[in-house]
Amino acid sequence: MLTPPFRAPRFFLSPAFPVAIIVVASAIGLSAHVIKSVDLGDRVTAFVSSPNPGSTDEPIRIAWPPTETGLKIACFYVANTSSPDPANPDWPRITSVGFELPGSPSGFALVAPLDGDWQLVEHLEKSLGSSGVVTLDFAIVARVNPTGRAPGSPSDLGGIPPGQARTDRTRFCVSGPFPDRLPDLRLTSPPGTEIPATIEALINGVVVGFHGVDGQHLGVDAGVWDAQPPNRRPVPMYQ
Repeated sequence: MLTPPFRAPRFFLSPAFPVAIIVVASAIGLSAHVIKSVDLGDRVTAFVSSPNPGSTDEPIRIAWPPTETGLKIACFYVANTSSPDPANPDWPRITSVGFELPGSPSGFALVAPLDGDWQLVEHLEKSLGSSGVVTLDFAIVARVNPTGRAPGSPSDLGGIPPGQARTDRTRFCVSGPFPDRLPDLRLTSPPGTEIPATIEALINGVVVGFHGVDGQHLGVDAGVWDAQPPNRRPVPMYQ
């Protein structure tokens, strides 16, 4: 989430492997990223967190000294906390998780999971209902047809099922040109203020997509971070 600037020591992995620069800092007791539907509220929800929620984890830098690749790896977790539909308890299912980032970066790739159930798509437009349409710089999308089912296998539902606890989560890892810093969008911050691009801060711009909303196979919806004042989540996140 939104955090103040900090400094931290750097550590290097063995030179026998590509070097990952890992920034380490103390936890600061942040609340979590509760995701809610823009229009349906508590009826469609998710929980998205960094590997160490409430901490200042940063994406891992990929480098071969003295060369910088400009790439990093970020991992995060997703749980579908929506209540199962009484008539169709397998619905609603999370079928996409995307991110808004400053600018229009490209060159992202899915690192995990690689079981074929998910794919990464760049520059994807996503409807947020009454809040309009946002363009996601990248999204991890379940391989499903418009009814939320696996193509060629109508009995096989894709995505993440509902009714999960926050600890019953799916891990995703993505490589790409993640920024070093992000605009500080808090209303209490002066214009032009920036913050470190921790995973918690990146998750501020997450958009979670659902299939099977209200028990309808074609019922789709999307949710964003349910931020509280003074951290209101703009739509779109970055102008």
